[in-house]
Amino acid sequence: MNASSMTLVDRLHATAENVGDTHGILYYDTPDETRYRSYTDLERNARTVADALMTLGYKTGDMVVIGLSTGLEWADAAWGALYAGLAFIPAPVAGYGTGAAIGERIAGMAKAAEASVFLTDASVLARLDAEALGVPVLLLEDLLADGDAEAWVAPAIDADTIAYLLYTSGSTGDPKGVIATHGTVGATAEAANVIWDSSPTATLVGWAPMHHIMGLMMQVVIPAVNGANAVATTTEQFQRRPVFWLQLMSKHKATMSAAGNFAFALCTQLATDEQIAELDLSSMKALFSGSEPVRPETVRAFVERFAPAGITEKMIAPVMGMTESNMIAGKFAGDDLTVRRFDGVALESGSLVPAEGEGSVEWVSCGRTTDETTVVIVDPDTFLPVPEGSVGEIWVSSPMVSPGYFRRPDATAETFGHTLDGYDGSFMRTGDLAAVLDGELYVTGRLKEMIIVRGRNLYPQDIEAAARTVSPAVGIGACFELSGHPSVVGIVLEVDDEALTESGESLDDLAVRLRDALMTRISLPSLAVAFVAAGTLPRTPTGKVRRTPTRASIENGTLPTIYSSGFRPALTVA
Repeated sequence: MNASSMTLVDRLHATAENVGDTHGILYYDTPDETRYRSYTDLERNARTVADALMTLGYKTGDMVVIGLSTGLEWADAAWGALYAGLAFIPAPVAGYGTGAAIGERIAGMAKAAEASVFLTDASVLARLDAEALGVPVLLLEDLLADGDAEAWVAPAIDADTIAYLLYTSGSTGDPKGVIATHGTVGATAEAANVIWDSSPTATLVGWAPMHHIMGLMMQVVIPAVNGANAVATTTEQFQRRPVFWLQLMSKHKATMSAAGNFAFALCTQLATDEQIAELDLSSMKALFSGSEPVRPETVRAFVERFAPAGITEKMIAPVMGMTESNMIAGKFAGDDLTVRRFDGVALESGSLVPAEGEGSVEWVSCGRTTDETTVVIVDPDTFLPVPEGSVGEIWVSSPMVSPGYFRRPDATAETFGHTLDGYDGSFMRTGDLAAVLDGELYVTGRLKEMIIVRGRNLYPQDIEAAARTVSPAVGIGACFELSGHPSVVGIVLEVDDEALTESGESLDDLAVRLRDALMTRISLPSLAVAFVAAGTLPRTPTGKVRRTPTRASIENGTLPTIYSSGFRPALTVA
């Protein structure tokens, strides 16, 4: 069978036949408690769950929202849905607010995806009001008990069948579901094999949550498709003791792992000399850094700190990708890590000009593309390709690119299906700014004002909308990502004095309540809050708040605030 026509069901079946008894997923619930799922067992469980779903009347093309409290069960649930011909929607349920907030999020996802059912486990269900979800609820443990693997009948699906939807925001206000097909996911697994070698000789280690694209792909999908061994643990275990991630790599002779820049910084900061002395990380081929900007100072500090354990600069593999496109570019295993300095003034005007010394800035290359991927840097105003070394928007064409957003034709037309003179195929507009120099991709910024926090893509309008629900005194706002501040996200909100007086609440109390509400609801690690008088925020001629100028003015102290906490010192008015 041609690889491009294979479904994920075909691919897991082949893995189970080829290495199913010797390879699989080892999951650490705690540092001392593990569970193992060989690919033979995973494939059998997938057939069992699928048979139970089919027996209940669910059919090819139906959508199922999955929200589970544990990690290894995600493999059974996700693959079970695929084996039934269903598309699944991963929902965050562990550590994401109260039962009411989780229920609201699940209900929003289910409605947007036109889902037929919610698949969960008993511990999650106990926290929810099942009747408020708007869809039937099934327990994974019941499906595993009721299904018959031998009675399973393969669904009528192909490479274009939807495998899953990934929602681009944790909000239920205006979610967009990115479509991943069996073909785009399979192509992503193939690219991971080309760039980093995720074949049966590989061992992948990770701790990212399974509802997140990095956790789902690196710990469940890519290993099962390519036959690699996987070792995973909970995000909570990493948060409690970041060095545990490195200890798993050392213990299991890992060849691949992935995390955001912040994880490398945490390990560098918290690992002790005694812990490092016990590590052997020399087996690593690709320790790739993605989901957020790769900081050169973080890379250098990590390599220096863990050099005694066998870490080399060559192992660090920056990668650039998006939910909509999967992988765009990455440093291939064996390639040298490229970090270069460029003239800061020239960069501001849109050109990468190599320079050294004062006035220069440092950028980490995100590597290069596979032969199956075409990246063109395009002027976002003229839609014409720019010369090498010039900054423009990344347009990408590859078999990994999503066909679009589920039931969102306008948003799909805005992002996908564009053409360029002189190039075959259609292109996706990424909204990211970059330049290509000497065959290397340097990402310089974002056209879109998306906020990336520890690998999560958050839309500022969602956080702004959530803030307005906290109090009638909270008006229009501007939310943005911060760098070099005590907090990673900042929000500036206009306050209605009359409504604030009627509420009897002080600005201090409102700020505390607002911060607590947003950090809990959206799972933010920290949040800077500032209040300004009504009509103060910078706006466009049509009245839309301008986030970038707001961030610049509060950072340089020119925005008159009536309350500020978590930002650098700014101009405050009485």
